[in-house]
Amino acid sequence: MMKILFMTVILSVFGWLLLTSCKTIEKQFQSAQELEPLPGGGNEWTFDVDATSRSLVNPPEKIPWFSRILLGKAEKEFGKELLPGRILTWSTDLGIGSGALEMYIEKGTAKILDPRLIYLLRMQVSYYVSCPFAIDVNSWEYRKYQITEEEIHALQGKKELTEIRSFSERELTALRYALAISRTPVIFDGALLEDVRRLFSREEIVAVATLAAKVNYWARLIEAWRIKPSGYSSDPILEIENYGTYEPSE
Repeated sequence: MMKILFMTVILSVFGWLLLTSCKTIEKQFQSAQELEPLPGGGNEWTFDVDATSRSLVNPPEKIPWFSRILLGKAEKEFGKELLPGRILTWSTDLGIGSGALEMYIEKGTAKILDPRLIYLLRMQVSYYVSCPFAIDVNSWEYRKYQITEEEIHALQGKKELTEIRSFSERELTALRYALAISRTPVIFDGALLEDVRRLFSREEIVAVATLAAKVNYWARLIEAWRIKPSGYSSDPILEIENYGTYEPSE
């Protein structure tokens, strides 16, 4: 009986300590609006707020050491602060997962596709999603890949892709495929899929689709957080300032 009583007391104490520890680590909910009030203390996300705010939420003031190391390497490579990466450090798992997605897809596609096609695909998706940050990052070195002004106009939707004679058949098909991947709802016609299978290897099809999906991931995520361009280019041909996704509330 004493043993049973002793074990009951021990289990009760252990249970109380467990519940107490759970309560101490439980976080009290505070909304982003409470922690980061808008200018003037209002609640309305207006056009002016959207245009002048750095982002929908700010990154943590103290970034975990492991995330800080990875982020430092990435920012050194890009030569600028990577606000999307910093905001992702609110979750170590999401930050590392997104970083791995970027690194391995870029590494993998570089082994399979030629550099000009990779750059064209990045630009096409960035323009289609209408993300100024992505356009800035993915377009500023267009001359390095012999991308012409006429080709840029086609990527911007000002001309039909099929009108541009400088696009090879493979480039044209890959761009059409990337556009189909980027549309909502996603719709593929048989003729396009036949062209993709005729002109590309299985490895290349995987690379084109994965790269297009990856750029979509970043462009849509960055627009969701209302992040502005990093300032890689002020080239008027790119028309970065003409793109955006904000619409005022009705």
